[in-house]
Amino acid sequence: MKRRSFLAIGAAAGLARGQKKPREEAVTAGATRDATPRVGLITSNYHGSEDHDGTKIPGLAEPKPLDADLTAAQIEAMLFKALDLGSPIHGGIPSIINSDDWVVIKPNIASCYGLESNHIPGAVTDLRIVNSLLKYLVDHKCGARITIAEGSAKDCWTTTWGGAFGGLSYKQIVDDFSRRYPDIRFEIVDLNFDQTVDLPVPGKPERTYAIVETIQQCDRLISVAPLKTDRLTGVSLSIKNYSVIAPGAKNAGGSNNVMLDLFSYHPADYAVVGGCWGIEGDGTSVHHNVIIAGTNALSVDAVATSVMGFTPADLPYFALAEKRGFGVADPDVIWIRGAEIDEARRVFRKPVVSG
Repeated sequence: MKRRSFLAIGAAAGLARGQKKPREEAVTAGATRDATPRVGLITSNYHGSEDHDGTKIPGLAEPKPLDADLTAAQIEAMLFKALDLGSPIHGGIPSIINSDDWVVIKPNIASCYGLESNHIPGAVTDLRIVNSLLKYLVDHKCGARITIAEGSAKDCWTTTWGGAFGGLSYKQIVDDFSRRYPDIRFEIVDLNFDQTVDLPVPGKPERTYAIVETIQQCDRLISVAPLKTDRLTGVSLSIKNYSVIAPGAKNAGGSNNVMLDLFSYHPADYAVVGGCWGIEGDGTSVHHNVIIAGTNALSVDAVATSVMGFTPADLPYFALAEKRGFGVADPDVIWIRGAEIDEARRVFRKPVVSG
């Protein structure tokens, strides 16, 4: 078993919603409950492993090659195992998300092409992951109101993406869960039309952004993003997924600072990265079946970056995020559960850096 050290990080931050639950003092990102950042890393060919204390972790019932076409059930099995392994050791996800919480799921829909045949695999969050995440939350009694929120073209809510995700659309997902679980409120919020509030950056009052109310007022936020490269930040993962929460935000001191400014308004309480496809270079699809999940978005992004063949220390935003108290970005001091990074690694081509 490879050495996996553990590093203590701070307590969680609670954020208000509607009636405004008491706001806890924010120390670090998200809802980290354990003394060490735990990240679940599951590949489609995961056969099982051994935890740091010798406990055996069972593998997937139907392991498949890393570039295999997976069914919705196989993707769901990967997601559920990653969520279980990346959750707090005491109480799991229900220790983060209460039964009466307003939960926002923030997928990445960077582009909506209108014409379904133009969908580029890996460019957007896999809807099958979102669908299974809702099922997991419902099964674990997490959330009384669950919102899927993103800012993209209006067609993104109704398109079935040319059948790329088993014929799912976001509207179909919400309609189906609303019908099956009438006691829970399921909805879609288009952040392009959400109300905004001008707020100073937490800890940096000299900078102000107009932040959408949904992100500010929800109790818990889950970022769900694919593995993608990015010209400005190197990779586009959990933290970069916040880029639309301040419509029209200007570049205030560099793209990395803007990204972290936006993240600071409500650091993700949980992060899920990956799926069946990602993006490498300047827009080429990569078929690679891996799901990474955990309560600390920075640690999840660090593991994902390593899986993509990059070194987190080489990307400036990781050091900046650590300095701002968002968690741990060194994979050597993250408790990675499930597959090893070496087993999951697939080197993504780097994007061409402009200028």
